[in-house]
Amino acid sequence: MIKGVDHIAIAARDSRALVSWYCDRLGMQVLFDNGEEPPCCLVGGTMGGVLEIMPGNGKAGVTHEPLDPGLRHIALRVDDFQEAYDWLKSRVDDLTEPGPAAGGGQIAFFSDSEGNLLQIVSRDAELL
Repeated sequence: MIKGVDHIAIAARDSRALVSWYCDRLGMQVLFDNGEEPPCCLVGGTMGGVLEIMPGNGKAGVTHEPLDPGLRHIALRVDDFQEAYDWLKSRVDDLTEPGPAAGGGQIAFFSDSEGNLLQIVSRDAELL
């Protein structure tokens, strides 16, 4: 019945700027723009995943620690970890040192322009 995760939504303080960040820094492209200002957009790339970036409600964001309960990061799968890591070094300011991934492989973390935590992950073998 359920085929998989369709998208992950991010409510942004500045949705237009966040869409630009994902496109400029990570090479994603706008798949849909609702034509409103501020916009609600779907962005993605060849990886098959989609992010919905929508305007927030104007309230102050809540800061979470990495292990607080709830959603904590978006993991982006890469084929060649070292190549992706080296590419990101000049594109993001807070790339962490590589570490081991749960289930095998490597991970590294960084944040988008609004402080949302992202991760690149490579796998030694498919989990499914």
